[in-house]
Amino acid sequence: MELSERKKQILKAIIGEYVLTAEPVGSKTLAMMPGLPYSSATIRNEMSELEEMGYLEKPHTSAGRIPSPMGYRLYVDELMGSANVPTAKDDDALTHMTRLKVKELDRLIQEAGRLISTLTDYTAVAVTPSRSRTVIRRFELIAIDDRSFVIVIVTATGEVKNKLAHTASPVTKEEAELLSYVLNQTLTGIPVEEITAERFDIVRRAAGLSALLAPVAEYIAELIEELGHQKVYLEGTSKLLRFPEYADTAKASALLDYMSDSGRLLPMAPPKNGVQFFIGPENGENPLADASMIYAKYDIGDLGQGMIGIVGPTRMDYAALSARLSHFAEGLNKLITSTFLDEPEAP
Repeated sequence: MELSERKKQILKAIIGEYVLTAEPVGSKTLAMMPGLPYSSATIRNEMSELEEMGYLEKPHTSAGRIPSPMGYRLYVDELMGSANVPTAKDDDALTHMTRLKVKELDRLIQEAGRLISTLTDYTAVAVTPSRSRTVIRRFELIAIDDRSFVIVIVTATGEVKNKLAHTASPVTKEEAELLSYVLNQTLTGIPVEEITAERFDIVRRAAGLSALLAPVAEYIAELIEELGHQKVYLEGTSKLLRFPEYADTAKASALLDYMSDSGRLLPMAPPKNGVQFFIGPENGENPLADASMIYAKYDIGDLGQGMIGIVGPTRMDYAALSARLSHFAEGLNKLITSTFLDEPEAP
């Protein structure tokens, strides 16, 4: 059933008032608002109908109403409008990240989560891209002795990965240098997802049957698997406790325990474009069913796509928070591009 403009006005006003006060909203309060030229009786009737339709709920101890998840969904889809919230404080935070000169992508995303939590005063979630398109810049094989080597892999994003490997038989200096040369000639400059068994056969034929070949192949396979997974950083979890919705310690503990496995905060469906909202039951049958998550996507081309977001009660200022997240995601895009994509290749 299509809502009348009057019902939409009233629902929007209830949500705005409830977000500010955390108290159920009554018809008398709404009737005093300058933007609602309706009598208290008219508003009361409309509120009853909105409740019957599922857009409002009535707490047992109050004559007022509060928005339902269905009401919030209609609000963000149709009624919310845009908010021009980002301030100099938001821009200063992005400038601060630039000055950190973080050269590892994961650390940069984690720092972004900390800043979002500080700026919004909400629990923040920062998700790294799935980096199966990551390019290896350089291989190094550092000998400890003739049976022990440190395998070093440097990615195009500046990350340095390493692992101590032991071989079944001695490896000469010449064999290690040849394998290192072949790896750098054959497997650098391409996305790790393109390092196939066929491509590694080229390395095997060119480098010969070195005892170091198997540990190197094993480590490359581990790295490909690692880069294909997204890491989820959760920052500011204690900030949930400031909301009256989590005054019930059992409810708060259940949510905090659930979020301790940060992988559960990956949205059931990743954001397609811009900002996406996951409200109440849309998060599944778990403690997040009484919470909302807002995610903004950042897209960094060949480095992949990731997300930044916040978690809180369904009672939140969706317009203001989504505007801040969108602004921050745009700045994060630019920062990652300038830090990891615009750098000249190392000689």
